[in-house]
Amino acid sequence: MAADFLAKIPKLKAELPAMLVLFVIYLIGFAFHFDFFSWSGGLIWSAFVLPLLMWIYQRRKGDYFVRVDAEGIAWREHFFSSYIFIPWKYVQRIDYLVFEINFMLKETAQVVCLATSGLTEDETELLKQSISDFIQERLEEQEHDI
Repeated sequence: MAADFLAKIPKLKAELPAMLVLFVIYLIGFAFHFDFFSWSGGLIWSAFVLPLLMWIYQRRKGDYFVRVDAEGIAWREHFFSSYIFIPWKYVQRIDYLVFEINFMLKETAQVVCLATSGLTEDETELLKQSISDFIQERLEEQEHDI
């Protein structure tokens, strides 16, 4: 039985780029409204946008991880990503690239990409080895069934 793999991505690494983008959007909007309406425009912009940005942050934050187990592979990489789970039975082909792993799905031929930039090099190598072990184990099980 292959060993399960779990790598937690630090919240700072997963959320900081998104926070910077949201802050820049806020500043651009503030500058635009301040230019046309002076301080009152900037304050009105802030009154509408800051609660909206806080709501977005509260709704999107969470745990960021990559998990490989007997059922499949699951991950959530960063603030704007959603939880993705791919059972092994749907994986047709896996391509290991330098900074990502691509999974081609059966029936639809859809390619799902897992970016490995949130992981260290050691974690990336362990992830690739865990995926290979589970796929090899699944192939052996299929051979025994035949």
